[in-house]
Amino acid sequence: MKDFDFYFPTKIIFGKEALRRLPKELPSLGRRCLLLYGRGSIKKTGLYEKMISCLKQSGLEWTEFGGIKSNPPLSQVLLAVEKAQEFKPDFLLAVGGGSVIDAAKAIACGYFHRETLWDFFERRGAPQQALPLIVISTIAGTGSEANEVTVIVNDKKGYKLSLRSPLLFPKITFLDPTLTFTVPPNHTAYGVMDAFSHLFEYFMFRAYQESTVTEDILILFMKDLLKWGYIAYKEPENYLARSQIQWLSLLALSPLTRAGLGSYRFFLHSLEHPLSGSLDLPHGLGLAILMRAYLKRYGAHEMVRRFYLKVLDLSQGPDLAKRGLKAYDNILERFELPKSFKELQIKREVLPDLVEKAWEILYIWKAERDFSKEDIQELYEIAYSG
Repeated sequence: MKDFDFYFPTKIIFGKEALRRLPKELPSLGRRCLLLYGRGSIKKTGLYEKMISCLKQSGLEWTEFGGIKSNPPLSQVLLAVEKAQEFKPDFLLAVGGGSVIDAAKAIACGYFHRETLWDFFERRGAPQQALPLIVISTIAGTGSEANEVTVIVNDKKGYKLSLRSPLLFPKITFLDPTLTFTVPPNHTAYGVMDAFSHLFEYFMFRAYQESTVTEDILILFMKDLLKWGYIAYKEPENYLARSQIQWLSLLALSPLTRAGLGSYRFFLHSLEHPLSGSLDLPHGLGLAILMRAYLKRYGAHEMVRRFYLKVLDLSQGPDLAKRGLKAYDNILERFELPKSFKELQIKREVLPDLVEKAWEILYIWKAERDFSKEDIQELYEIAYSG
C-alpha cells in the first residue's frame, strides 16, 4: 500500500430512531441555523414539519433557503450565500440528497469566500474557513453526506467541477433509511450506479495496484451495492436493503475506499460533468452509460478483465470481453436503464461541445496528460451509439 493519511471526522448517527437525537445535537454547533432543502419533497413527506419541530424544541433561531435544484448551479449557491451573510448563522442544516448537501458545502465555504468561491473549484487557491454543517440525508448515492467534496455547476460555463477541502466534512450526519422509502425506483437506480461508479473509478484508475485490502473492499462493496440495489429497486420499503445501500453509498466515496491507492483519476466523472452540467442529465444515469462505454472500448485492458473476473465473477476465456459487456448490460437491464445517449434523445450534434468541456475539466484537474481528446471523443461516440 502507498503511504496515506486517514482523516474521517464526521459523526454519523444511523438508524430508524436517528432523528430523535436531532434536538440534542443541533445546539452543539451554535444558536443560529440556516435550514437548506430542495424543491419540496421534504414537505410532501412530512419531514419539513419534523425539522421545524426539532428546531423549536432546540430553542434555536433559524431561517431557511429552499428550492435548491438538482445539479446545483453556482448562481443559486451565491443567492443562498447572500441570505446566509444577512442572517449570520452559526451553522447550516442540509436536509435532502446529494444536490442539497453539495450546495450546502459550497454555501458553507462561500459564506467566507463569496468573491473567490469558483476560483477554488478551478484549483486557484483553497478555502481557509467554512461554516459547520449538519446533514440529514434522504437519498443514497453521492456519498456527499460524509466526505470533504462538493460538486456544483457553473451555469455560465455549462459544466460541473468539484472542490475538495477537509473543511467541508459535515460535523454530524443523520442517516435514517426509512427516509429513503419514498425515493422512486429510477432514482434508486441512479443512486446505486452513482455509488458504484465511485468504486469502479477507484478500482480502474488508481496509480498503485498492490493495495490488496482496499481492492478487496472495493470489490466487496461493488458486489453488495448491486445485490441490495436490485432488492431496493423492486421493494422500496425493504429496510434491510435500503440500510445497506445507504451505508455502502456513504463509504463508497469516503477515505476508506481510497486508502493506499496513491493518486487516482475520476476520468468518467470528468466526462459526465458536462452532461449533467449542460443537459441536466441525472448524474448516476450518465455515469452508468459512460461506464458501459469504457468497458466496451477497453475490454482487453488488464483492469477491465480484472473487474469482470473479480466483481462480476466471470471465468477466464478468450471471449471474456464479450461476456463481460453482456454481464454489465444485464445490470443496466435489471435497473431498466438505457445503454446509450441516443435512447435519451440526446443529439449527436452536442458531442463536440461535450468533448471540449470534458477536456477543460481534465486540464483543470491536471489530468490532461493521462487521457487525450481522442480518448474522450471515442468514449462519447460509443456512449452515444451504445
